[in-house]
Amino acid sequence: MKLLLVVCPPYREVEGLLKVTEVVRKALRGSITALCVRSEIAQKYYSPFSIQLGKVDKEEEKRIFEEITRVLGNDVMKLSRGGELVSQVLDEIEKGGYDMLIYADVDSKLTKKIAEYSHVPTLIYRRGERLSSFLVCTDGSEHSLRAARFAGKLAGPIGARITLLSVARSEGERSQAEEAVRKAREALSGVYAGQVEEAVRVGGVRETILEEGRQHDLLALAPRGLSKLERVVLGHISLHILERAENNILLVR
Repeated sequence: MKLLLVVCPPYREVEGLLKVTEVVRKALRGSITALCVRSEIAQKYYSPFSIQLGKVDKEEEKRIFEEITRVLGNDVMKLSRGGELVSQVLDEIEKGGYDMLIYADVDSKLTKKIAEYSHVPTLIYRRGERLSSFLVCTDGSEHSLRAARFAGKLAGPIGARITLLSVARSEGERSQAEEAVRKAREALSGVYAGQVEEAVRVGGVRETILEEGRQHDLLALAPRGLSKLERVVLGHISLHILERAENNILLVR
């Protein structure tokens, strides 16, 4: 697999991100390209994607690349570009044929923009150096089953535990949530051999996911769900979780 690691804008605590990236690389047997974008365009050339966070000077860029080499080794390809950050990231994903994007949540607007338009599985790093426990959210849709399968491929090689969560809005919908969990377990069967825990809850979907997620290192979900309203670019439930969860987030379309 080809993994694109975005290492800009600069931030002080880069080591946790790099260690998690190494875990992902080993699990997926992937190669890593590290991209640093120096924002150097004038205001009048801004596009709808534009988020300007200041220039990355060459010394800072050099320091980040040196840290990447120290943690991830010499076989990481390093790219440096000037321009608007989000559009450069999306352009590189498209042209480079990547299978996954990894970046740190250092700015909420940046995170939302990339999450909305990235069409590859996207890991948004927020905390920690380990991925030992996954909460996989499912509603039975094909999108959510695809997220479960990808999470299983990642969790298996690193020995991470998986909990499948489906939330019913009322007791009358409990059977649907149970069926969603059953489908997700079946989806995992071919890619994940570890123990799977099941959690069927009744209540508010967003609040329940956030509460359950506090017990896990990574929260995996599909940006689109069953309802028509959630088939927009980024569903309202996914957006709510993205904005408020403290976990590392894995979005899989």
